[in-house]
Amino acid sequence: MRRGIAGGLSGVMLAGMLTAGAWAAPAAKPTVSEQPTQAMSSIQNFYDVPEDAYYAAAAYWAVGKGMVSGAGERLFEPDALCTNAQVVTMLWRGMGSPEPVGANPFSDVPAGTYYEKAALWAYEAGLVSGTEFYGEQPCSRGSIVTMLWKLAGQPAAQGQAGADWNLLLVNAWNAVPQNFSVTLAPIQGCQYSIDARCADALNQMLTDCWAAGYSPLVCSGYRTQQTQEWLFSQAVDKWMARGLSRADAEQTAARSTAVPGTSEHQMGLAADIIDIHYPELNEKQATRPTQQWLMEHCWEYGFILRYPEDKSELTGIIYEPWHYRYVGVEAAQAIREQGLCLEEYLQWRAQYQSAVAWAWEKGVTASATVEGFAPQATCTRAQLVTFLHHALT
Repeated sequence: MRRGIAGGLSGVMLAGMLTAGAWAAPAAKPTVSEQPTQAMSSIQNFYDVPEDAYYAAAAYWAVGKGMVSGAGERLFEPDALCTNAQVVTMLWRGMGSPEPVGANPFSDVPAGTYYEKAALWAYEAGLVSGTEFYGEQPCSRGSIVTMLWKLAGQPAAQGQAGADWNLLLVNAWNAVPQNFSVTLAPIQGCQYSIDARCADALNQMLTDCWAAGYSPLVCSGYRTQQTQEWLFSQAVDKWMARGLSRADAEQTAARSTAVPGTSEHQMGLAADIIDIHYPELNEKQATRPTQQWLMEHCWEYGFILRYPEDKSELTGIIYEPWHYRYVGVEAAQAIREQGLCLEEYLQWRAQYQSAVAWAWEKGVTASATVEGFAPQATCTRAQLVTFLHHALT
């Protein structure tokens, strides 16, 4: 999916962040005397809401606010999954049902549908983006957290997680840290090496690619500073031989050969993989069956195609359908499904971490760390009303 409900970056749906257990112990459950009489009467008529349910108080509150009602037949359906349309409608009602002022930007939100105004309001409030809303798709708990965090003004929070080793960003604007070091391990079938922590994953990917009938060959792995300096000098000399000044040659060369100190190869997390029957490093690599297999399956091993065709302005590097970077399976899956490059993913992740930390400090969730959340987890009606109750009261 490339567009979604909580799109901050490229309209992407943000990953889920809450474990089921995070809903089990509300921070401060109101007493019955604090609930509106009408809400108490309504909720007590639901056959499927036990009086001692963890979400009962939140349900009293949500019904009393007019944010949600029953599902008919005196049922609340607490275990039903919430769709994007239902989530923004509840949020919109909780904010007083403000009238949107702009035109409908969504191609899949018909005029007059029950969530039309809520979707437009969410768009105008910066909670969603893109041209498709996907109203009937289940909403992730992470999307809800992030929308609430944005409604709160994107407050800074303590306890945000630092960068993981596999997500270190190195590009034209972010050099390899001066104190960086890496333990290397050999890559099978070649003279190159890679970070030992991802060597098994790379070797397994190559083995499986060969087993599927294709012909991958690693033509570059870890590089020293000296090697990168030599490669960059060669690229600069090539462009100067074509008539460019040194300054222009260096600028042009940097689009395809990273400036020394800014190459992912110097981290040991990248490998250039070609089809053994086509040894050229050009865009035609993308047409080779070997590359097509790798592009389709690399995420399963924690790798991404680092420099996609349509992301050069963000990555600083031309399209390279041979350069694979290890980021871990979870990140690789999100990057693939959401159509991101690493720069976009890391910007999204920073919002994700801020929203998680804020949610914990606010008492919305019991999980104190990003690692405690379930990516892409969906949200039930019971969980949603509890979540909103904690965040909005």
